[in-house]
Amino acid sequence: MDASAKPSLIAGILLALAGTLLFSLKPIVIKYAYDLGLSSEQVIVLRMLMALPFYAGLILFLWLRNKPKRHIYLSNVIPIGALGVLGYFVASYLDLLGLQYITAQLERVVLFCFPTIVVLMSFFFFKTKLPKNIWLLLGMSYSGILLIFGHDLSTLGAEVALGTSLVFMSAIAFAIYVLWSKPLMTKVGSQMFTSVAMLAASIFIFVYFSISQDISSLSVSNEGYIAVASLAFFCTVIPSLLVAEAIHKIGPERTSIVGTCGPAMTSVFAVFWLGEAFTLYHAAGLTLIIVAVGIMMRKNEGEKQVKEA
Repeated sequence: MDASAKPSLIAGILLALAGTLLFSLKPIVIKYAYDLGLSSEQVIVLRMLMALPFYAGLILFLWLRNKPKRHIYLSNVIPIGALGVLGYFVASYLDLLGLQYITAQLERVVLFCFPTIVVLMSFFFFKTKLPKNIWLLLGMSYSGILLIFGHDLSTLGAEVALGTSLVFMSAIAFAIYVLWSKPLMTKVGSQMFTSVAMLAASIFIFVYFSISQDISSLSVSNEGYIAVASLAFFCTVIPSLLVAEAIHKIGPERTSIVGTCGPAMTSVFAVFWLGEAFTLYHAAGLTLIIVAVGIMMRKNEGEKQVKEA
């Protein structure tokens, strides 16, 4: 590696670690909001409303800055908006509902397997080549989930099955969002894509809430507002910027590899902040999942480097 590239690599890794750390806090903060009496509907609406001004401002900035690309932005608004509703409303809402029934640790490991879903969908829909030993890696990943799921099911009750199913459907929805977003990101750029997707999801969420709920229910305690504001900015906006910059410096593959430590971070926070149990089942399951996903991502990076050589 060129010596001049080392500072950029180190900076990129640190940015990816910081982003992963803040993203790992998301289920912890959501659980805390639930303990304060907030519902999943209140959390998702308030979170998106608080993050909305930032993304709207970024859209305006990019629109004014990139006049030649305005026709590209406009021609792709509808598909980006549709994916935004899928990725930031459907996936987020299912995740929030699932967290009402399962631990933060189980939620994180189930969601963490979405790269394996992306790989399989990419194979079935786009005929991409599967990584070597894919079935072994998939077996490791889902064996890890089953270890933690089995433990929680036996200790926390039958609702764990419902919660796990909801979070797994969330992972599928987010995998679809990731897979079909790549060509659109190439056209409009990652910042504009994310901002338009978030804006569309926010509008959809607010309309949905207005129809199904009483607007007055958005009035919560000061602690509730602080919890959701923390979720919006420290677990959504800031880490999304950190990860985007990390991808810019070290690429998506390396950034994803750094992100494999996310479930472990969530486990630490869940044990010390929420008082969740961490047993041998959790340790074994977490290890299987992190190793399997880490190997898969390293294989993908290695294959890409070979192609580029």
